Amino acid sequence: MKNIFSGLRKPGGSSSRKGPDQQFGTGLWRHNRDRFIRAVDRYYTTTVAIHELSADGRSPSADANTIIEGTKRLNDLVPVVDEITARLNTHHPVSGQVVPGHTRNAVGDTPELLTKASSKVAEAVLAASMARTEIIAGRQIGPSATATARFISDAAQLLERVQENLDGLGQS
Repeated sequence: MKNIFSGLRKPGGSSSRKGPDQQFGTGLWRHNRDRFIRAVDRYYTTTVAIHELSADGRSPSADANTIIEGTKRLNDLVPVVDEITARLNTHHPVSGQVVPGHTRNAVGDTPELLTKASSKVAEAVLAASMARTEIIAGRQIGPSATATARFISDAAQLLERVQENLDGLGQS
């Protein structure tokens, strides 16, 4: 059976030659990035377990595939988060966890949006974990699959808002 996860980029990997501290800083932007990456990693782990439970000689159900496809969607968001946090570190470096007033004026609600995006991925992990439990119990996973897809879409929309914020500041 072909591994459906083959070809995915390792979450958290970066194509940049700079070290992570140089690229993302050591403060809030790095914290937000790392939190997002950890949630994506947990989602991947949970999805692998769902795939293994579903792979008893037959193709995964449509609902299981919805959850599994979420891995690819999240994988596509990792470079977006990398770009956002690198831009923030370049233009508005923050060394701690508190955004100074002048930076807050410049970036608006960007820190909260990044935190919410990570939280949405964490909610997707919880929904996928529920699906795994439902598979083990022999129950339908449709509601969990729907919730998983919705949380991932919410995270993507939040990241789009962050990009709009940054584009509105005239940063490149």
